[in-house]
Amino acid sequence: MTPALRPDLAPEEALRFTFDGQAILARRGETIGAALAAQGMAALRQTRNDRPRGIHCGMGACFDCLVTVDGRTGVRACLEKVTDGMAVGSASGTAETLADLAPPAAGPLPRRAVDVLVVGAGPAGATAAALLAEAGASVIVCDERAATGGQYFKPRQVGDPSATPADAQFAEGRALDQRLRRSGAELWTSATVWYASAGEGVGVLRPEGACVVEPRFTIIATGASERPVPLPGWTLPGVMTTGGLQGLVRAQGAIPAGPIVIAGSGPLNIQMALELVKAGHRPAAVIDSGPGPSLAALAPFARMLAADWRLTLAGIGQLAALRRAGVPVLWGSTVAAIHGTDGVEAVEISRADGATDRIACHTVALNMGFQPQAELARQLGCRLTYVDAAAGHVAVQTADDGATSVPGIHAIGDGAAIGGSRVALAQGALAAGSIAAKLGLRPPPEAATAPADLAKARRFQAALWSLFTQPKFDAGSIADTTHVCRCEEVTAGAVREACRTASPTLAAVKRLTRAGMGRCQGRFCAGPLTRLVAAEGGPAPDVGAFFAPRPPARPVPLGAIAVEKAEWGGHRQSAPPAVSPRVTLQREPFGRIDTDVVVIGAGVVGSAVAWELARSGVSVTVVDRHEPNVQASGANAGSLHVQLLSFDFGAKAQAGGRPAAEVLRIAPVSIRLWKEIEALSGADFEMATPGGVMVGESEADMAFLAQKTALEKSYGIDSELIGANELRSLEPLIAPHFTGAALCRDEGKINPLRATPAIVAMAKAAGARFETFAGVTSIEREGAGWRVETEAGTVVARRVVNCAGGWASRVAAMAARPIPVQGAPLQMIVTEPGPTMVKHLVAHASRHLSLKQADTGGLVIGGAWPASLDPATGASHVEMASIEGNAWVAAHVLPAAARLRIVRVWAAMNINIDGAPILGEMPGAPGFFNCVTSNGYSLAPVVARITRDLMVDGRSDLPHAMFGLDRF
Repeated sequence: MTPALRPDLAPEEALRFTFDGQAILARRGETIGAALAAQGMAALRQTRNDRPRGIHCGMGACFDCLVTVDGRTGVRACLEKVTDGMAVGSASGTAETLADLAPPAAGPLPRRAVDVLVVGAGPAGATAAALLAEAGASVIVCDERAATGGQYFKPRQVGDPSATPADAQFAEGRALDQRLRRSGAELWTSATVWYASAGEGVGVLRPEGACVVEPRFTIIATGASERPVPLPGWTLPGVMTTGGLQGLVRAQGAIPAGPIVIAGSGPLNIQMALELVKAGHRPAAVIDSGPGPSLAALAPFARMLAADWRLTLAGIGQLAALRRAGVPVLWGSTVAAIHGTDGVEAVEISRADGATDRIACHTVALNMGFQPQAELARQLGCRLTYVDAAAGHVAVQTADDGATSVPGIHAIGDGAAIGGSRVALAQGALAAGSIAAKLGLRPPPEAATAPADLAKARRFQAALWSLFTQPKFDAGSIADTTHVCRCEEVTAGAVREACRTASPTLAAVKRLTRAGMGRCQGRFCAGPLTRLVAAEGGPAPDVGAFFAPRPPARPVPLGAIAVEKAEWGGHRQSAPPAVSPRVTLQREPFGRIDTDVVVIGAGVVGSAVAWELARSGVSVTVVDRHEPNVQASGANAGSLHVQLLSFDFGAKAQAGGRPAAEVLRIAPVSIRLWKEIEALSGADFEMATPGGVMVGESEADMAFLAQKTALEKSYGIDSELIGANELRSLEPLIAPHFTGAALCRDEGKINPLRATPAIVAMAKAAGARFETFAGVTSIEREGAGWRVETEAGTVVARRVVNCAGGWASRVAAMAARPIPVQGAPLQMIVTEPGPTMVKHLVAHASRHLSLKQADTGGLVIGGAWPASLDPATGASHVEMASIEGNAWVAAHVLPAAARLRIVRVWAAMNINIDGAPILGEMPGAPGFFNCVTSNGYSLAPVVARITRDLMVDGRSDLPHAMFGLDRF
């Protein structure tokens, strides 16, 4: 196979690799993306919906350029360097290639104590790290890239960097890199910081393996990403950010083939166009939304000159150079759409005078400014502020030295708030001076002049951005067919429909559409989505309107952070406080509602109760302090359990395991009811009941499974013990050291993000009324019925049903007395999509695990690993130890899972009782019913049916007597 020619390559520096079987030449040090771009290949993969994608951000943040390299899936082509002979593919790997892995090591992860951890080696981070190390502090600086410099300096990565023509930017970046390396700071490149917690340390993944850093001070200098510009065609291969194009040209020396258009607003676009001219490739056009040179620009121009005349004159020189090169600069113009099928073919322009134009091209670079990469600061709980510019974004509130609201945490440079390279350099010096003093070290001399440098840089930035116009994202005019979430391919029309179907909040849209659930973790859609939701009647864009921060800060391979942990001995019980939700809608008070039944709680159980009662002719009102499906209902793994779990039988079981065993009488009924509900709804719940396997690997495990299976059979459960060969025939990728399993044929899975909204819709169609953002404040007797006061109004009802989940004891206490229900904050893991690995619901006989593969291809991993609870806010927080332990069990059972990247870990308040529901009328409180259950998603239909029977018919043929409060 003869590779295509690369005239720019000398034979001695050429490497050879294949892409989908085609031979490709690359320069030593070149990334896969750069090598393919130099060959004119923009499309790198297909999405689940068979749409082509290529390099977009060029910095590893959007995950659009994923390829498979030598069997490793999910590799970012924009960051991965070519090695001689590597095989690159556009499709994800097969399950067989992923399966050839050894089980993860037991751990624990190495831990490093250090004075200062600096995250990011761009202008701000490298400056702070070098100055602190020179002052005598122990410093570790991490950067996800293979070289320092960040997005601004972008050092040359190919050939001999020292031979690169030294323009001022290259020279400054090279000098800072050399100073950092001489300073004594420990530099970790290609290192991903994925987790940060004030109490648990900072999780770092390096090529050598994962570790935990325990710093006295942490400096977040993560830099910026470019603001998203959703418009028709922006997901086509060949559409990239201007920074992504600059990474190819400046750092890699690779220029995409064909005409190039640069669009948006700001000086980076001008610089990029000039760099192309210098490289011998004149852009077809530069399109800028700003008004361009005019008399109105004289005042800000004068302010720029006063602030920094050198930078101002340099900018004027760039514009003059573009004019001399004949590059058309179209001021007051915007890109209306990008056209093409498998790649860019043309760009449609809207001019200032209202006319439109069309320019043929193969590459479009877009830049409409920047937004901070504030994920770590958000994980750490730093106070934020909302920046109402372009699509909108959050920034970190800091002092001039980067000090945040969290002691010991500094955020500097564009990773905190957008200010440009001069601000970043000054803040790096200020942070170094402040932290050095706190460590008892002599502050560096640069810290003394930094305040003046910072003020000067900020004056220049303010004047600069008064010249370049960056219009706000117009959510009202975006076409329904335009994608706003690149990863999950969610259109503006789908978002609008979700706002009409449920509540117009970002959380509701996320649950209904999967927007923000992809590999980029919401970086490229959160801002536009908040504006789009606000345009549909949602809350005004603000800090609270954004997605809640979820680790990891960057997707990391599950196996890389897997650490064996001791199995816990029971749920971490808590009494969740009554606090308001993070985001509330401005709603009108509903005054007074008179109804037959008020259901408290709009989770899956409460919604199912409302549906059962409403379709029986009962008038029903559901009240909830939030939206439907928020806590355990919407945050669980979607397992449909029929067999007993490992902690429901034997020594771990509560109350000797008898209550959990009694649930076996109703669990199969609930699965049948789920199937009936799905059929009645006409919706796709992504429900399947292929069965569940609980695997064992020791004699003790198999003895446990044999006893458990015998008990389940005595209750009529279709469960049996199978050996290694049958297990392997059912699930070939289960690790070979497992010797057998319990097979329960009725178990399965469901998608809670689809099922609960469908039940809510059915309940509403039957006449039930849902009042959300109406938290209950009191419950009192009124005549023969009940008066329920909420934050939004009063509900007077003859009967009350308590479906408040983890808050059920608090609700019951308002009416009569507490009931023995505790909250149990638990966490879940979901991975990126992969090939088919498992078909059954997988559990472990002696370890905590639930594992299944969703229809999207991602693994959903749980097993009741504990999270923590913030008593002040009521928020559940994930824990590094539980992530590590849960990941270890998953990879121990299914080695192929180790190579998939974790994209999201979340926690929510689940429910702990004694293994069985609490159903029926409260003794001493006529008309007050409890319908509360752990394992609520599996049991919701049956406990709702029993509750309906008891309230409407006064009896139920389904087993329920053993689920009353008298058992306590």
